[in-house]
Amino acid sequence: MRRRGTAPAEGLTVVTGASGGIGAALVDSLARPGARLVITARRADALDRVAEQARARGAQVSVRVCDLRDEDAVARLAALILEHDGVPDTVICCAGRSLHRPLARSFARPDDLGRLSAVNLVGTAGLILALLEPMCAAGRGTVVAVTSAAARIPAPGWAAYTASKAGLDSWLRSIRPDAARCGVRIAIAEVPLVATTMSSPLYGAAPRGALSPQQGSAFVLRALRPHRTLVSPLWARIAAPIAQAAPAAGARAAGRIGRLAVRFARRDR
Repeated sequence: MRRRGTAPAEGLTVVTGASGGIGAALVDSLARPGARLVITARRADALDRVAEQARARGAQVSVRVCDLRDEDAVARLAALILEHDGVPDTVICCAGRSLHRPLARSFARPDDLGRLSAVNLVGTAGLILALLEPMCAAGRGTVVAVTSAAARIPAPGWAAYTASKAGLDSWLRSIRPDAARCGVRIAIAEVPLVATTMSSPLYGAAPRGALSPQQGSAFVLRALRPHRTLVSPLWARIAAPIAQAAPAAGARAAGRIGRLAVRFARRDR
């Protein structure tokens, strides 16, 4: 029997990036009779398909289309959720963008940082803040943010991506103690490679060694367990302190390992 999600049936769960990949798989895992879900992403048609499947499982689903790059749209989304759906018990942030670009191709592209940070950091943090205030006032709730196993392991070629994810990671760790005093738990899910449309331009459609979206969803759902503040692969937990202790050597090693990983993952090479 397939294991279902662990969010409380009577609580409201918000899932961002729910139109595909890990986000859509999460909605499928959480959908069951009594579940109340708000799902959001940019693509209305894809969200509607995900919502239809979740409703067929008995879940109550609200579809809220939003582009996290638009700060005004994020503010409107939060207000809409709070007015029509209520204060969330659980917020799971899966929306994100990825980009691999070596330094030689980045000289004329400072906009990479802005484009990735708009979704991975600023938009996600803006939505969390808007929903976190009433959650803190209510004295309960859980926020789970999907970052990356590479967030604390800088590697050549991933500068803009890891900077945006590391920024979110650091911000969440910084606000966590204050949120905890208000009764809200913040957990980070450092997800390894997952076979999605976001990873396919570099790794191909079915990369070797990658998690499926369903496996990625199960990985993220571990962050909903009580008292968990970090879910991360063992190799990332080992590599992160090494990268901090020897940053230059660590980055060089991460770059070499990353290139080998791409060659291994791509089935057409």
